[in-house]
Formats: sequence, C-alpha cells, structure tokens
Amino acid sequence: MLETHGLAKKYGDNYALEPLDVSIKAGTIHGFLGKNGAGKSTLVGMIAGSVRPTAGTILHEGVDITDTSYAERRNIGIHLLGQHAELVGQLSVGENLLMPTLPTGRGGLISWSRVRSEAQEVLDRYRLPFDVYAPAAELSIHDQRRLGLARTLREGGSLAMLDEPTASLSRKERSELFDWIRELNQEGQTFVFISHYNSEIQEICEECTVFRDGRLVARGINPRAVSSAEISELVTGAAVHEFHRTVSEGTEEHVSLREFSAPGVGPVDLDIRRGQIVGFVGLPGSGAKELARAIGGLNPGHTGQLLLGGAEARLANVQAAHAAGVAYLTDDRIHEGLVSQFSIQESLHLGNWPTSNGLTDNGAMKKYHDKIHQRLQIRSRDPLQLVGELSGGNQQKVLLGALLAFEPQVIILDEPTVGVDVGTKVEIHRLMDELTGAGISIILLSYDADEMCRVADKVFAFQDQKLARILTGADINPDTIIDSLVETAGASA
Repeated sequence: MLETHGLAKKYGDNYALEPLDVSIKAGTIHGFLGKNGAGKSTLVGMIAGSVRPTAGTILHEGVDITDTSYAERRNIGIHLLGQHAELVGQLSVGENLLMPTLPTGRGGLISWSRVRSEAQEVLDRYRLPFDVYAPAAELSIHDQRRLGLARTLREGGSLAMLDEPTASLSRKERSELFDWIRELNQEGQTFVFISHYNSEIQEICEECTVFRDGRLVARGINPRAVSSAEISELVTGAAVHEFHRTVSEGTEEHVSLREFSAPGVGPVDLDIRRGQIVGFVGLPGSGAKELARAIGGLNPGHTGQLLLGGAEARLANVQAAHAAGVAYLTDDRIHEGLVSQFSIQESLHLGNWPTSNGLTDNGAMKKYHDKIHQRLQIRSRDPLQLVGELSGGNQQKVLLGALLAFEPQVIILDEPTVGVDVGTKVEIHRLMDELTGAGISIILLSYDADEMCRVADKVFAFQDQKLARILTGADINPDTIIDSLVETAGASA
C-alpha cells in the first residue's frame, strides 16, 4: 500500500532520520516503536506531507507522491492524527464532522438540516453515540479522538496514522478504542499505530517497525511472537529493567485533609506521610483528579481543612500553592504546561523568573538549565532551542525541571509517563524515588495500574466524588486497583 525507499531527513549536518525503507501493507495495523527522538514523528510527518524529506521516495499504491503537498496527501487518503484531536470545541459534533465544507442550500447558505442528517449518517456508520448538536468540547478526550478519526475516515482515509492515541485514556476507554479500531480494520481500514507501550503494540498490531536514534533497527516483526523485554531491548539498544520502588512508610505526617471538599470531590479525610509516594486512582469524574488539582491550587473553592506540615493552608490558586511548597505537573503539557515558542531555558522558569536588580537574570537561567539538563538528561541542541521542537519525553523532562525550580515539598504528578518511551519512564521513576529520599512527598495520578504497583507506597481509590478505598501492602496489585475503580467499597485503612 505504502512504501518508502531511502527516505531520509537532515537538519543542517545532522540526520533526524537516516535513509530507510519501510513497507506498510494494506488492511493491516502496523506499529511504530522507538524512544522519544528516535525518528517516528519525523517519518510519519514525511509520509503525511507536513515534513519535506531530504532524500528518498514515497510510493502510495505504486505512485510516487514524494513531491505532493500535505493537502494532496489528505485528498488521496493519508492522514496523521496527533495526540490532541484537531477539533473546534465551540462548534457542534456535526459541524466538526463536516468541516471545512458544510452543506449548503438555497442562496449558498448553510443547510442545517443537511448538516444534521449527513453528520448523523457518519455517526451511525462508525457507531458513535454522540449528539449531533452537542459542543465538541463537552466530549471526553476519548470521544474527541474517535470523532477526529471518524472525520478522517469520512474524508476517505486509506491510511490513518495514529500518534499515541491512548494518551490520558483510562484502561476501559483504551479497550473500547482498540475494539473500535479492530472493527474498522476488519472492514479494510489501514492503520499506523504509534505507541510507547509494548503491551499496546503487542495487543493490537500485526507487524511493527522499530527505530532508534534516527535509524531503522528492525522491521517486519510480529510483535506477538517476541517478548516485551525483547521489544524494549530493540528500542533502547540494551536490556531495560523496570524500576521497582522499595515501599516507604514515610516519616511524620506531611499532608492531612479533614472534611475537605472542593468542586467535584468530597468530603475527604486522608493523610500522606513525608517521603511517601501515594497514588490517586479513579475513573474520570470520580474525584481523584479533582482532589489532586485542588491540592495543587488548580481547583479553587475548597472547604474543610488542608494541613501541610501541621499548618493549615488555603490554596486558592497556583501561586498560593507554590508559596506553600506544593507543585503540580499537568497531564496536558501542550495546553497547560508549555509555550511551544519559548526556549528550553525560558520554559524551565515559567512563572518563576530569576531576577537581578529588577531584570531577568539570564546567567541564573543558564546555570539552572545546565544543572537540569545534566540531571534529567534532556536531549536537545542548546538552551535556546524551542521547547516545541523537542520530543514528548524531553518536553516532559523540561516540565519536571520547571517544577523542581520551585523547590517544592509536595509534588503532584498527573500522568507523568504518558507519551514517553520505556527508558525515560524508568528515569522518571528513579527521579521520583530520589526526591522522596530527600523528604519530598509525591501524589501520583496514573491510569497505568502496573506503574502504580511499581512505585506507590499507598493507593487512594475514588468513586462518586468520594474516597472509596485505601490500598496498602499486597493489596497494591493491578487486579485490585482495576477492581477498585468499578466496585462499590467503603473507605478502609
């Protein structure tokens, strides 16, 4: 269906992707695997037409399309869907489905009856139970992605390339998305599926290609015929050992909530000891995320007591949280975390500019950059490189570096390893363990039950905007965590 021959991309004298040959067969789900910066995004960008290759050719159905534009690629059915659905939240589901050309009636005016009927036809065809008139912004992230994919397929998508489509989805939502992709694939749709999770590639892909440091290192692999460890070794070039934290009981009480309520959660009573990693788990709307954001100053309007180190704190906003020693790492680094046109050096100091005599202290910024660059092993050209040019894993390291600049004593990490490769995930887990060793307490939100089991000392499970269960010891296992999300349980110590 699609082949590349000697396809390569250079920036200056450096290869982002060395010459390679890739073949994607029609009617398959083909996986692309590799660490952040391995070349996956560069390749799919060249296939989609948004990145111009330095050398090589691209053949689609035997036709050379190397010199065609992004728009021309879309017209022949080649589409790239990023982690964030390209939707206009204020417009309806129907309008988003039919954009950019809405059906018209007499006088060239938009025919809203045709918008409704044609959009409903698309929703029915792809088995999407959405209200045609509902604003797209009201859909969950999971449903926004499905809506974006349905729009792509409506346009005649012969090849749909999905870049980290499961980012920020719950396990149930991921399962539903996979079932839907399989159904579409059985009807003849071809997919490229990009993921950092070996288990996802093994679950849904028939064939995969592996990239490392801008080179193709393996192709035509049946991911179900090899182990996850073997895949990780191909990705990293070395054996990867997942990090397992030694359980910590902590020291003195550090964070205490008493009859604490905030919009979407409460009342809640819980305690976190200094030097512990505690997990907050729950389905969307359960109260887990709402509570974490309230502690981080992002969900104002709370009542009840919040004690930090024994002193009552009123975290009405992010600035108050920072002043109290609390920092929050968002799960949405694109919209809430980063300004893509800022440099790495600037991004490390968002909201926390060092000054000297009332002016920005560039020397201090450079010094901190060099320290964090070394500590977190950020892969970049120089301090002034735009953060928007970095891979997802390196962007996440920049956000972590910016958070550490506040010297917090309580850190809230919301899905810190989503969209990062297996090596970077281990690095983040080791950093978390290092920070708790220095007396910092960490609240972790993650839909990855295996991750929670490897690093959490205690897990708080939420349902119906309340704390439903507390897991410790042997109860912190994937099955119990997943069960706690769906069963009704009273809070227990």
